[in-house]
Amino acid sequence: MKARLLLSTSALALGVLLALNSAATVWAQPPVIVIIVADSSFVNDFDCAFPLQEQVTGSVRDTLFYRNDGTLAREFISPQFQGPLAVSWTNLATGTRLSSHEASPLTVYYNPDGSFQSIQNRGLTFHVSVPHVGQLLLDVGRIVIKRGQGITFEAGPHQELAGDTAAFCAYLAQ
Repeated sequence: MKARLLLSTSALALGVLLALNSAATVWAQPPVIVIIVADSSFVNDFDCAFPLQEQVTGSVRDTLFYRNDGTLAREFISPQFQGPLAVSWTNLATGTRLSSHEASPLTVYYNPDGSFQSIQNRGLTFHVSVPHVGQLLLDVGRIVIKRGQGITFEAGPHQELAGDTAAFCAYLAQ
């Protein structure tokens, strides 16, 4: 009787160890880290009544997390990899320029089929201020955007998203 109990206890322990080892092997796939160097510019025709040259420079760390079956589950994009990501806006007609550092990480979630599920932005996206003038543009807090639903959660001031760019554009119009 004792031998049978010992044998079944040992078998159970071995089974648990094998299951844990198997699960550890499946989950042991480390995240994939990609460093993305940004040095791009585009014409921003949505913030002001006049076109702006918007430039983004710096680098971000994109960490990709995969499910057991190899499909992408989520990614974490950190603009604080090797210093902040710099963003600048220049009025093409006057040459007036403003800049900010972007520090808000993004987390992107994917459905099991690999399609986009949601994105979350947390922290400081933009803070544009000028000495003796004051704050011109502030985007800080949290935003959650879900596929097919749009913005489902918003906390904090998001002036650019809200279209509250009058002071920002007035300064750039100089």
